[in-house]
Amino acid sequence: MSQDIQSAVRTATLELLRPLARFLLEARIGIGELSALARRAYVQAAVQNAAAGTYRVNVSRIAAATGLTRVEVAALLAEERGAPPREHRGRVRAERVLWGWWNDPAFQDAHGGPQRLKRKGSGASFAVLVKRYSGDTHNAAAILEELLRSQAVREREDGSLEARSRTSANVSWDSEGIAALGEELTEHFETLLHNLKNPDRPRFARRVVCRYLDAYAARVVIPEITEQAEIFLEGAQDSLDHPKYTAGGKGAAARGLKVAVAVQVFEEPAAKAAARRRDTPARGRRRRAPGGAKRSSRGIGAA
Repeated sequence: MSQDIQSAVRTATLELLRPLARFLLEARIGIGELSALARRAYVQAAVQNAAAGTYRVNVSRIAAATGLTRVEVAALLAEERGAPPREHRGRVRAERVLWGWWNDPAFQDAHGGPQRLKRKGSGASFAVLVKRYSGDTHNAAAILEELLRSQAVREREDGSLEARSRTSANVSWDSEGIAALGEELTEHFETLLHNLKNPDRPRFARRVVCRYLDAYAARVVIPEITEQAEIFLEGAQDSLDHPKYTAGGKGAAARGLKVAVAVQVFEEPAAKAAARRRDTPARGRRRRAPGGAKRSSRGIGAA
């Protein structure tokens, strides 16, 4: 693989990681946990390649392909077979502090719940808690500010601190919505990756862009596009669910295909998009059509 291609891959990966990092930060998932997930994903991908016939599953080969040590590969494969997961460092410090507050007997009350803590002092205090579970007493004020802001902790009238939540993540998400997000992003990425690797037999994926749509015009244009998309998707659903096209009976899973058709309208300030393009290497850019509009065969698609 040439240096230009590797550079383009790194640039594209960074583009993907930025929104992922925002998602993880809001969920209070630290860099250590992301690193652990990435290592596990690398091993899963290597096993998937082996199943596709690239090579046989072998600890040494997986280690060579992924850059992980043989010991770590073996441990990750054991986790895939159901072994208890290992402890991973790198959780958000505020989350580690809350975990200690709720689980360490030294900071629990007579009923087994988190006791109210004074800010400083020996014994059971917030400063001691932070030192034990974040490893840095100088961060106590910043951690407390984060916990107060997220309402995971509140300060009582007497100055003591009370834990109210087991997490500092203050987002109104639900588990089903998060699962759907992961599934849809995977489908979209797998489609584009398939087309990148198989240009001679691509799946349908098309994207149209207007880089400078007037904000007032958007109030009319976007609802029109949305209405047209709804009509199209209803027709697509009817076709996919038609009895004569749907595999049934025994062996349906082996004979059938999962097919998803997605339409997405993306919006972002034009100045922000332009700034990001300036930061993208010239080789990674695509030519624009006259008038700022662009058509591409790698955007909206089916997987």
